Amino acid sequence: MSVRKLLFISTLMIFANAGKASPIPEQMTFEVIIDTDGAIDDLRAISMLLSRPEVIIKAILLSDGTLPPAESYARIMALLHTFNADSIPVGTGPALEGINPEWRVFNRGISFPEIPSGGPAFIEAGKLLTKVLVENEEHITLLCLGPLTNIKLALETDTNIAGKIDRIIWYRGNSKLPGGDFNYYCDTASAETVMNSGIRMAFLANLHYGNDIFDADLVHKCVNSDTHLASFLTDVHTQPAVFQLISEGHFSWYDELVPLYLLNAELFDIDISSTSVKHRYNRGYNAAALREVFSDMIKGTYTRDHNVVFLEFPDDPAQYTYDVREIMDSAIILYGHEEWKANVMTDEFHGHLGVFSIVGAKMGTKAKELFGVQNDQLEVITYAGQTPPYSCLTDGIQVSTGATLGMGTIHLAEDSPAAPMALFTFNGRSIKISLKTEYLNQVDNDINEGIVKFGLADDGYWKLVRRNALRYWLEWDRNEIFNIEEII
Repeated sequence: MSVRKLLFISTLMIFANAGKASPIPEQMTFEVIIDTDGAIDDLRAISMLLSRPEVIIKAILLSDGTLPPAESYARIMALLHTFNADSIPVGTGPALEGINPEWRVFNRGISFPEIPSGGPAFIEAGKLLTKVLVENEEHITLLCLGPLTNIKLALETDTNIAGKIDRIIWYRGNSKLPGGDFNYYCDTASAETVMNSGIRMAFLANLHYGNDIFDADLVHKCVNSDTHLASFLTDVHTQPAVFQLISEGHFSWYDELVPLYLLNAELFDIDISSTSVKHRYNRGYNAAALREVFSDMIKGTYTRDHNVVFLEFPDDPAQYTYDVREIMDSAIILYGHEEWKANVMTDEFHGHLGVFSIVGAKMGTKAKELFGVQNDQLEVITYAGQTPPYSCLTDGIQVSTGATLGMGTIHLAEDSPAAPMALFTFNGRSIKISLKTEYLNQVDNDINEGIVKFGLADDGYWKLVRRNALRYWLEWDRNEIFNIEEII
């Protein structure tokens, strides 16, 4: 038996053991704790998170860094009040000796409203972190915008809390290990302790693509938008000293990447660290799409909703998710509106963007072309079986041809090994269409790479599946990827 067959059989067994349920759905809500050192980019990041109803902030911790924790407290309280979120508890961590970065004076000079009375009582950050983790039923994601001092102190007090942390998303500059930026070197000992704790961690870094910057264009969108987020960002960034730095191109996205990654991980290229399977870092990201995300958040048009039924078929890129709109124009030019609609509706029907569902949509579209028919005219026998990933092919075929179980025009072949293949029939003529071996090999390799990297239970695996599906959608021509056999 070939290595390829062995690998693929292993993959099928893993899927079979996982049952026939749909893959892990995209998370609709996020329970998070934020740790910040009070810098202006932190405030942009936190304000983005406060503006999102799907992000449930359980607490905010203050660490030393850009500002001492006691100074950060006032501006965080003012920020929470702006977003009517005064009930979020805030914990203050210890000051660190010898910390006085050169940008501290600038950050101190930013004006904020007076702290309203009646806010949450002062709590020590480490104790607050432990309390929230212990009391919360669900695992919590930690969003770290500064050094890891507070997390290290909490772990030293109660090592069991590590099991209540789903993951840590940390902006640390140089995201590859070892090394980092100020957030790492500000408290290296705490960073190393947390990184060696066994907690799953994602390290983010600005890669300086040029448009990953908070610039005058985004400030202009803030000024002309009527949202809490836009109002807060306008108040801060139109202050003369701040806007001067904006005009000089000073504010690259740093900590802003944390909420962008939390909400749109599919727009990031993530790799596993060579030093630990628990650690991953961004080796790239779609800066143009992330800029649209940021802009839509400011305007109040950003959404993570997944529509299933449309009033009319959407042709405006703004109606699509940020990664799908990136391929929209090219895919339509290359393969036409019919295939585009088939793929879009397949993904909505299928519940996620998968590889073989895309192949099925392309296969069904090709079959209609070969017979010269419209929807609801073909009868189909599918050989895709009942176990993912091959069985996903059937969903794409149903949507693209209109042959459905409900209509009784699609059937599952019995006593045949599962394969990405189907038999299409119209007026007594039958054509068998199957995915060519070289394309199947590519899918096998990509699936196994994802399993080795992440494992099926990791959201990173399903993000990789989505990324690969988008790539196949754009790159695989239905006129080239199939074997086509007329059955006499």
